Amino acid sequence: MRTLFQNEAVAQLLRFAIAGVGVTAFSVVIYLIYAMGLHADPLLANAVSHVAGVALGYSIHSRWSFRESATQDATSLWRFAIASGLAFALNSLWVWLGTSLLALPAWAPVPAMLFVTPLTSFALNRWWVFSR
Repeated sequence: MRTLFQNEAVAQLLRFAIAGVGVTAFSVVIYLIYAMGLHADPLLANAVSHVAGVALGYSIHSRWSFRESATQDATSLWRFAIASGLAFALNSLWVWLGTSLLALPAWAPVPAMLFVTPLTSFALNRWWVFSR
């Protein structure tokens, strides 16, 4: 078991998960405030929450989640922006599918936003954004 936690990929996944829970929860709260509290269009609420989450996410992931391999340079910043754009597109897909296509309530996309998108983001960050 000790060897498992000494593995760099496992350690990064654990830190990414811990940080990601916080960043994702922060983004979901922003989304719900805009979509349900302010009655903004769900896709607009998703855009606002995503921008807030990206700023927080780069700061945490580059300094903590991927600290062994992260280089904080223009390349990693651009790659993070692209990976975040892909995550935004994926979350927009969940919002569109749930609220527009299926006419479900504004909270319906949240499970996919909490579980599917973060796993996709981890893979992109681990093997592309913050790779050595």
